[in-house]
Amino acid sequence: MRYKSLIGKEEDRDVLKSEDESAQKYGIIGLSERHLFFRKFFKTFYIAYDDLNAVFRRVYMVSNRKASLPAETLVLVSNGTEIASIGVSGTKSAKEILEKIKEKAPHIDTKFKGESEAK
Repeated sequence: MRYKSLIGKEEDRDVLKSEDESAQKYGIIGLSERHLFFRKFFKTFYIAYDDLNAVFRRVYMVSNRKASLPAETLVLVSNGTEIASIGVSGTKSAKEILEKIKEKAPHIDTKFKGESEAK
């Protein structure tokens, strides 16, 4: 597996590999102690939590011939710039990932409102 940094310098592949293998997995997303990983094609992208300012959920509608269905992505923001948009499967998954990111890196703005606040 190839590891590619979203920003910053590349880190040691062996360290990244062991960290990625021990990360909590949510589909294509992995959350380790220091990094967020996600897979795209034949690469694994990573970013240190210290390099992230915000992570938020973007919901949009995808239309086909019969209906419109909601789709969600997690958007990663560094220094005020969106650097990645990662597709997730389902609202529950996206909210759980945001909560875990907030636990691991409290400085990251998750722009997430709990269920009771959102209603």
